[in-house]
Amino acid sequence: MKSVYALFTVLMLAFTANAQYIYNDFDANQNNEFTGWPNVPLVVDNPDASGINTSAHAAEWERSTEQYAHVYTLLDGKIDFTTGNVFHVKVYSPIACQVLFKIEDQNNSSNSMEVSGNVTTPNQWEQLDFDFSGGTSGMYDKIVIFFDFASFDNNTFYFDDVEGPGYSGGASGDPVTLPVTFDDPNVEYGLTDFGGNVSAIVADPTDSTNNVAQTTKTEAAESWAGTTVGGTTGFPEPIPFTEDNTTMSVAVWSPAAGIPIRLKVEDSNDPTISVETEDTTTMANTWDTLYFDFSNEAPGTAPLNLANSYNKASIFFNFGTTGAQAGEQTYYWDQMDFVGGGSGPKPLLALDVQDNFENDGWGTIDNWKFQDPGLVDLTVGEDPVDPTNHVADYNRSGSFEWTNAQFILNHRMDLTERNKFDLDVYFPSSNDYTGLLTPTAAIKLQNSLLGGNAWTTQTEVKLDVTDFDQWVTLQFDFSGVADSVNYDQVVVQLGGEGHFVPGMFYFDNLVLLNPTAIAENGMKTVQVMPNPVTDRFAINSEEEIQQLTIYTLTGSQVNVNKTGRNSYDASGLTPGVYAIVAIDAKGNKLVSKLVKR
Repeated sequence: MKSVYALFTVLMLAFTANAQYIYNDFDANQNNEFTGWPNVPLVVDNPDASGINTSAHAAEWERSTEQYAHVYTLLDGKIDFTTGNVFHVKVYSPIACQVLFKIEDQNNSSNSMEVSGNVTTPNQWEQLDFDFSGGTSGMYDKIVIFFDFASFDNNTFYFDDVEGPGYSGGASGDPVTLPVTFDDPNVEYGLTDFGGNVSAIVADPTDSTNNVAQTTKTEAAESWAGTTVGGTTGFPEPIPFTEDNTTMSVAVWSPAAGIPIRLKVEDSNDPTISVETEDTTTMANTWDTLYFDFSNEAPGTAPLNLANSYNKASIFFNFGTTGAQAGEQTYYWDQMDFVGGGSGPKPLLALDVQDNFENDGWGTIDNWKFQDPGLVDLTVGEDPVDPTNHVADYNRSGSFEWTNAQFILNHRMDLTERNKFDLDVYFPSSNDYTGLLTPTAAIKLQNSLLGGNAWTTQTEVKLDVTDFDQWVTLQFDFSGVADSVNYDQVVVQLGGEGHFVPGMFYFDNLVLLNPTAIAENGMKTVQVMPNPVTDRFAINSEEEIQQLTIYTLTGSQVNVNKTGRNSYDASGLTPGVYAIVAIDAKGNKLVSKLVKR
């Protein structure tokens, strides 16, 4: 009896070690979706439900004249050869031919193994076995099958019951979480294509040190071709949508502007629970961050329901257009994230918003960007008047209509009291202002959470510049929108918009003023010279100044020493921007801004 039990145990262990995982039988067990290049397989009725395959359905795939046409599936984890070594595929072929079965690493296709088999009898089901003995577990997460390998012939093949060793995440298969960056080698990103997309993780076309997702919408792709991140299981936690925070962002590199990109979120356990929304690319061949607000669902799709759990995301490039209409298109995408990180709406704060580009601790803005046409870090250069001073270079290339400098705050501005911006600008006379390039400076306030539609929330103040080759201080008054609490993005635009005329400009000392802390109605403006100042300054007043008070822009008082009639020593002031309130011999109250270098 002990011998029988021992034999039974050995048989059970052998069976368990070689148990076959069903990747897809195209009936009840469609665990892994197969796609293809350049054509996508379809689930159809079994062309010959007899012999070794009597199932109702099978996959049909038209092999085009592309030499290396293939079908494939991306796995959510790495193949585990402790569960077996042999893959099985049932094939119904119109010809006798070679079939190549390949397994590879999605992130490095050079890590791969290949085994060949042969169809010997056309027009009947035949099972091919591919033995990967010696394969290393934890390395491969993609299966590729080449029917009639390396030929140029167009034939229709059927395949079914793809089975083999199982797979799991293991140490190198951490689940994908937001933000999705494609840079962690221990994460299983689980890119899964459908409808004719072909995706892989590759180097950023603009930065070889950064990994991104590359998605090609082939000429055979459907209008709804898409790519899922996170495989079948999605993110381990639901996307934390709230009533006030319903937006996700994705960085996209597109071959053209004006391309509709759709994002879909769903419940990985119930695909009928889903929401879809769209944004549109605004730039070509450069990175563009798109924002997808799921409170604004796409027509014909279900609305966002906060009672549901959405933990899976799919992206659709050039949605609504087939590959046959547009031709093959390649896109790159990265930095998929939930805007706000689940913390709710940005706080409404009356904080300092200011920068002098000196890195002296006074500036509060550390993310200036320049768009012309790509969105890059703003260049800080030398003041054309004072080489010791640093200013923002605003160099319009003439290749983009809407050149601007901008930044996004991590809070919303409270414009109830602080609603005026000061900005110093320098407009060279060497620019050609006789045509479309205008001697104007504008500040625009926007709601960044709307991404490409942020301009729909925009309020703008535009001022003329009449003095050239010198610094001019402009004040942009937004008191008319003081009740707005939605602005977190500031855009500076010099030289106008809607044209392609190049021009060079400079700006400095952007400050959101706090006038109620330092001034009263009826005050007169007085000139301070020099301004900016390094040590001493004078107030240009006909009457002698009897009293002088200097304030920080938050309302705190600071002191300076008088050195003569209407002249003062500012050498002890910390570099920054100050407000001066003076009273002359006739009792007039005067106000001015002072910039200390």
